Amino acid sequence: MKLWRVNFHILIGCLGVIFFFNISVYSQTNLQQDLIAQRQLDTVLSYYQKSDVDSIDISKRLFYISTFLKLIEPYQEDTLVYMGLMRKTKLQNLAKQYDSAVTYSEKLYDLSNRNNDTLHIIRASAKLGLYHKNNNQLKESFKFYNEAFRVSRRVGDSARSGRYLLQMANIQNILGDFSGSKATAIEGVKFAEKIWDIKRLSGLYHIISVSNLEQNNFDEALKYNIAALSLGENKEDAKIIGRNHMFNYQNTKANILSGKKDFNQAISILDTLRKEPSVIGNKEMYARVLSNLGYILWLQDSQNITSEQLLLQARGIRKEINDAEGLIASNIHLTKFYQENNKEKALFFANSAYQNALKRESLVSIIEALGYVIQLKDSPEEARIYHKTSKELEEINQSNRAIYVETKYENDKLTTENLVLKAETAKKERQRIIYLFGSILIILIAGSVFYMVQQRHKRQIIRNVYDAEARISKKLHDELANDVYNVMIQIQNEQSRKEVLDKLEDIYNSTRDISRENSSFNEVRDFHLELSNMLSSYSADYTKIIIKDVGEINWQSITPEKKIIVYRILQELMINMKKHSEASLVAITFKKEQKNIKITYADNGVGVDKDEIIYSSGLRNAENRIKTIGGSFIFDSEMERGFKATVHFPN
Repeated sequence: MKLWRVNFHILIGCLGVIFFFNISVYSQTNLQQDLIAQRQLDTVLSYYQKSDVDSIDISKRLFYISTFLKLIEPYQEDTLVYMGLMRKTKLQNLAKQYDSAVTYSEKLYDLSNRNNDTLHIIRASAKLGLYHKNNNQLKESFKFYNEAFRVSRRVGDSARSGRYLLQMANIQNILGDFSGSKATAIEGVKFAEKIWDIKRLSGLYHIISVSNLEQNNFDEALKYNIAALSLGENKEDAKIIGRNHMFNYQNTKANILSGKKDFNQAISILDTLRKEPSVIGNKEMYARVLSNLGYILWLQDSQNITSEQLLLQARGIRKEINDAEGLIASNIHLTKFYQENNKEKALFFANSAYQNALKRESLVSIIEALGYVIQLKDSPEEARIYHKTSKELEEINQSNRAIYVETKYENDKLTTENLVLKAETAKKERQRIIYLFGSILIILIAGSVFYMVQQRHKRQIIRNVYDAEARISKKLHDELANDVYNVMIQIQNEQSRKEVLDKLEDIYNSTRDISRENSSFNEVRDFHLELSNMLSSYSADYTKIIIKDVGEINWQSITPEKKIIVYRILQELMINMKKHSEASLVAITFKKEQKNIKITYADNGVGVDKDEIIYSSGLRNAENRIKTIGGSFIFDSEMERGFKATVHFPN
């Protein structure tokens, strides 16, 4: 019995020793494995850290980050993949490997969408926008910046929303869609002002200013240029905005003042800039200032001896630094400089601008350069390329507008839904909308009757009809009335999202069309811009609108009543063309005669029988309108031979 006890205790002791020995060995083994794993992970992360060292050659940094991405594959950890792809695409962009940067950004975009990771969807979209832009693929760039804006707006990120709208507006400006660029930038201002992001806000003001400058709307251009410059009045704010941006705004101010014929002030600004050490040290900026200074000096005095030297010096600097975009501007300036006195040199520089534009793949610059080549040399081939490129550019701008309009519509709809959900007095609001709709109908009927009764009076009737039309347009556009009421009922009854969206789209399109056909316009200031914008709005993929010499007429000397009649008559012709003509080309020419203004309209549409013209109520109204101001309206058309109309009225 004792022996058994002794043996039992010895056995228990031995088992205990063995147990604790095994635990110790097992713990040491696990610890060793953890240490090995940690060392492996440290090695992997060291490649990531090396890729971030600026002093290392870019090719080695790309090697390190590629190695990092390969080594993290076994870990299957998305956080590490995000880190690697973000760094690799950044380095590829620095190395100007834009195609590769796009490819890996697409991987980042796909991973983010699979994980429904909003932050990385925004980052990937913005990267794709940037790298496509750097690769001069502006249509794709606009699409992805719009995606980044759409998601940022949805999550309430005003900082990113304003930033991406700035990029979108800049792309539209590059593509020559100045009206679209202004609209996008103005939307961006709302977001930048919310958080007072002066860097983006100044950039948005600048885009609006440049768009107005390109449309010869110099007063508005100057207003927004001053707004951009005022944001950097103190040193701290100027540093935030960026010194080069501030120089660029001053350069733009000189161009605006030149457009206003204030050459002395424009030259003074540029002369000060070219002596600025920071400008001299930045060859791209220095060349821009010299080229603009030479060009404006020539505009002021075509016989001055300084312009040619400055223009050629600027071109030489741009050639030295391989500034393709700057070379386009220099060559265009020199083309204009030599156009009258040395056509051979002018053609040389126009062709040089064309080649630079091809290298830059800039459709707007290709069209501008070809325009001068065609003027200086009779070449059907250049004319064919000009037409093809113009069509391609218009298609891109149409696509960009459609992309942004859809996003803006979604945002407006989201805002409306939130307001409806929060409204505590929804029933009263719906009832009020019904009453307003009834009021609108009454106003429509009263306006029509009022228009017909007042036909006997000339100037007063024109003013009254115009006021009524503007009021109707505003009411119809601002209040969606019964259709909105029905949509609100659908939302309340939780009907399908698709039905609600379809109904909202119908309301939006109808309201927009009615508003455009009846909207008010500024008949006092900048009438030629109002008229040009209205006529251009009827262009489409299949219809090209050519407007000639509208700015040559002194509209300030023409009474507002006459301008209203001209506007409405031309609007009637454009509506008639849109509905019936099937024209691919429409030309509207303005000419000042000794005592009259002559406007000629012509299209290459299907035409119409003369008897049918006589019974067209729209054209009959146009004829009646012009007679009230002592003018005439003559039209001519044959089937399959297009439609022509000539308007005369005393100036």
